[in-house]
Amino acid sequence: MDKSIRKIYDMMYSPIITPYNLLENAKVDNYNYVKYYKSDDGLISEMECEIESEKTIFYYYFDSKDFLQKIYMDVNGEKDILFTREDAIDDAKQEYYQKKPNCKVAI
Repeated sequence: MDKSIRKIYDMMYSPIITPYNLLENAKVDNYNYVKYYKSDDGLISEMECEIESEKTIFYYYFDSKDFLQKIYMDVNGEKDILFTREDAIDDAKQEYYQKKPNCKVAI
């Protein structure tokens, strides 16, 4: 299977990572905590860790099927989006269409 098609498929139909996978981070020395709580759309995993002596909080947003939807990083009150499933799907499609010269981009 073409790598680009596989990537599109994975972004659309794979959980990528589950809340259960993140629990292992609690065992890593530079992580201070891993906690979970409900949101209107699913589950949020919040993890605080220290990166280069700076406290960083990561927020992983999962839908009701435990599919990862977004990842945010908060450093000193500044939030940055690291991942959104929508953007990952769009990027994978763009990559596929760029390899196919006769395809029109219709996202």
